[in-house]
Amino acid sequence: MYKVFIDHKPIVIRKNAIFSTNSEQVFAEDIIRFPQDIEDKLSGVSIQNPLQIVSKNVEDDFKRFFKNYQLVLAAGGMVQSKDGVLVIERNGYWDIPKGKMEEGETPEESALREIEEECGIHGHVIEQLLTITYHTYVYKGQQVLKKTYWYKLNYSGTDVLIPQGEEGITRVEWFQSNRFSEIRENTYGSIHEVLDAYESL
Repeated sequence: MYKVFIDHKPIVIRKNAIFSTNSEQVFAEDIIRFPQDIEDKLSGVSIQNPLQIVSKNVEDDFKRFFKNYQLVLAAGGMVQSKDGVLVIERNGYWDIPKGKMEEGETPEESALREIEEECGIHGHVIEQLLTITYHTYVYKGQQVLKKTYWYKLNYSGTDVLIPQGEEGITRVEWFQSNRFSEIRENTYGSIHEVLDAYESL
């Protein structure tokens, strides 16, 4: 199964239809042009009710749908300390620190570096992989598919939080879990997946 956020709206590519869901379902074999053939269906899609694409071969259809997209790899994570979880405000939206992987980096190395650069902390340690998300956007006229590796990390330091302004980050804060609803009210679609994975631990 793949879940991909297109314009912050989730589509799910899966093998079997789910007859108990309220989500609209289409068959992958009926999609010739992607994403044009599903654009009219995205208007009714929400975080709670993604568009279900039923596929006989999930891997093949995923590759077919996104063959003309440029793949970008990124990594980041939920950094936990005694003060809560590290959250940033980027371009007016709540976000979790993350960024593009550099050539030769592993996802783990990228996550550690990006968190340090975006938030100013040092000594954070990866505990486990939380989830992997996919979302699309347009950059310089090119359709992009971003695959992001998300980790749970621990931090016991006392560094002063410093937002990386050149990346559009204006605030860095520690949030307790009872404030996660604030994030969900003003964030990107894929961040809901990260919060869900963290809260399910």
